[in-house]
Amino acid sequence: MLRDSRLQAGRLTARAFAVAVLAAIVGAGAIPAVATTPAAKRPATRAVTASDVAPSLVARAGADASRSPADTTGELTVEAIFGKPSLVRRLPRGVRWRGDSKGVTLFEDVELDGETHRAFVVRRVPSGRREVLCIPDTAAVPGDLADGGERRMRIGAYRWDRRGRRIVFPFAGELFTFDARTRRFDRLTHADGRERDPDFSPDGRRVAFSRDHDLWVVDVETHEEVRLTTTGCDSILNGILDWVYMEELFTRGNVKAFWWSPDGKRLAFLEIRESPVPVFPLVGWDGVHGSYELQHYPKAGDPNPLVRVGIVPAEGGDVVWADTDTSDDSYIARVYWLGDGSAVAIEKLNRDQDRLELLFADARTGRVEHVFDETHDTWVNVNYLKHYYRRRRRFVWGSERDGHQHLYLLGMDGRVVRQLTSGDWEVSTLAGVDEKRRRVYFTANRDNPLERQLYVVSDRGGRIRRITREPGTHSVTLSPDHRWYIDRWSTATRPPRMAVFGIDGRERFELGDSRTEALASMDLPQPEFFTIDHDGRTYHCMITRPPDFDASRRYPVIVYVYGGPHVQVVRDAWSRHGLWHAMMARRGYVIFSLDNRGSWGRGKAWEDAILEHMGRHELEDQLVGVDWLRAQPWVDPERIGIWGWSYGGYMTLVALTRAPDAFRAGVSVAPVTDWRFYDSIYTERYMKRPQDNPDGYEDSAPLNFAHDMRAHLLLMHGTADDNVHLQNTIRMVRALIDAGRDFDLMLYPGRYHGIHGRADRVFLYSKMTAFFDRWLRDGE
Repeated sequence: MLRDSRLQAGRLTARAFAVAVLAAIVGAGAIPAVATTPAAKRPATRAVTASDVAPSLVARAGADASRSPADTTGELTVEAIFGKPSLVRRLPRGVRWRGDSKGVTLFEDVELDGETHRAFVVRRVPSGRREVLCIPDTAAVPGDLADGGERRMRIGAYRWDRRGRRIVFPFAGELFTFDARTRRFDRLTHADGRERDPDFSPDGRRVAFSRDHDLWVVDVETHEEVRLTTTGCDSILNGILDWVYMEELFTRGNVKAFWWSPDGKRLAFLEIRESPVPVFPLVGWDGVHGSYELQHYPKAGDPNPLVRVGIVPAEGGDVVWADTDTSDDSYIARVYWLGDGSAVAIEKLNRDQDRLELLFADARTGRVEHVFDETHDTWVNVNYLKHYYRRRRRFVWGSERDGHQHLYLLGMDGRVVRQLTSGDWEVSTLAGVDEKRRRVYFTANRDNPLERQLYVVSDRGGRIRRITREPGTHSVTLSPDHRWYIDRWSTATRPPRMAVFGIDGRERFELGDSRTEALASMDLPQPEFFTIDHDGRTYHCMITRPPDFDASRRYPVIVYVYGGPHVQVVRDAWSRHGLWHAMMARRGYVIFSLDNRGSWGRGKAWEDAILEHMGRHELEDQLVGVDWLRAQPWVDPERIGIWGWSYGGYMTLVALTRAPDAFRAGVSVAPVTDWRFYDSIYTERYMKRPQDNPDGYEDSAPLNFAHDMRAHLLLMHGTADDNVHLQNTIRMVRALIDAGRDFDLMLYPGRYHGIHGRADRVFLYSKMTAFFDRWLRDGE
């Protein structure tokens, strides 16, 4: 029952009693409180059709969804890989450290009254003891949020306070908390408008959030709200990132753009003015009349949003604006509070992105102190390798100033106290800094360029020690007290597993394993890693051969490519395409990949090769791989294909148009076809502005060379793609028609850049399989 805006846990009904019993069972002996109370080359194009897809590869309509993955033992089909049930199960969702480091919380499916419910569960450390905190969808939602009908509570994205007592989360356009001690839900907000991105103050007494593009604060106990900004509208965003800032400078998928001061007295935030930015129409095709949305999207050379940093008292009052003049088209690339809360550290990046300034803005006056510049002849890669100490006038800074991405300890004047890491390898992430023990934790490819491992080094300098033990690629989240970490790791042959470890590297308990019994029982072809030396450069490569490989035969080859910045295809990590590649190897193909210049993990000079001309050096390097393949007696040089997605889709088109004799067929998914169509921040980092580099843009666009294409092409794109707009594929279609070149086209209505959805994925990979079978395997 909802009373006084709170979900009370006072009385037990039969259903609530069942919840308690279930919680006790799942909790393996715990005695949890009840969390909720119930309530009720041819002149024309050829469009791809469903009949083109090999019937054996498509999911059967009405197939038994209850079939166990174990039933597919020995089979490797598109349906088994991407359909339901899948050969790879999902890892736990919503995995977070409690703010007090005493446990890990996550969501687990549980059965209750014959129905599946999503339980909010805590796993205690170090024992791993499971305890159900609540089953949200057994709690009623207030009537005014239920739209006249029955709606059940659901926890999505959530945050813990630092004491580990409460979480806060948005639901149905409002904010709620859940108290882990009392097991009660509490509704925080009661207003029109959509609340989002809630975040606790350091003392847990307040929650900051955005509503209607303004920044607000609400008191957790009294529910009293304070509006901190008043200018929010469709063209002015306070505390919220716009699309291009979210996608290219901050964290993809997270639009939060405000930060609490360490003492909880102030908030820093970004104000983003969109009025100068052109809009692009995203068209929806549902309904009788369709629909459209206008997206603020600056393309290369366009005006950018105007951005500045504000600092405002948490109790409300005048906003102090940091004196960072961005009228010269500069970006605000990062914002941090200094450890003592006296100032805000702002990273200002010029539009050419070859100079990054570190500025300290006084929290009371906004006056800015210039600390130092980070510069490079090509561009400066912005990173999150930063930590400002709370009790020492020091900070950790990540930089590529010596040619590789490494960590430095700096004084507040910007001078280097000491370099913490060095060598011919790259730091990937700053996992955490234990100020008390003076330890800096980071992930890197130090021991193997194809892996990511967790390491620790003292901020006093000295020996670097590796913590993770298993080979492969590790993604870690340290607990707030730096005593434990969550590790999600995989290899090229083993899908991800997740577990909790002590900081000594010893596993305490497992959280989840995505490998099913059916997958474990399969004898899959194994990828092999090797290198090719050419013209003074060493290229990392990966190859997968058919399980019955016979060196006296000649095989068709599929080259998988990405090729763009900040991505490494050849690494010891599970790939979302890996099982499909294994399936194709079983069908008689050799699968090959090479990481060209421009890709990540080999140092700044390796990446810098693409400056002002994307596609050229990347293709040169991919052709080194093709030449190596052609030299192998077991490769049929007339049956080599290529495919890629996003930048890989772009590289596929570059290969088919600029090296028309190298490949017989290619599949390009969601490609850029002219860099003038892509966003300003990403594109100009590497290509500079079109008005300053017109020849580079002209020569980098595959649609300008459609007339040279002689291979068979399958183009695929989601119609709702807000990242690489469908415009790219439509313009390529026009160029191919004008050039009289035949091709196949597949569109995915309403799908975004990733073309997600089981039916869509099954259809997409089935179409690719049939396409390569037709042109490479069956010998048409």
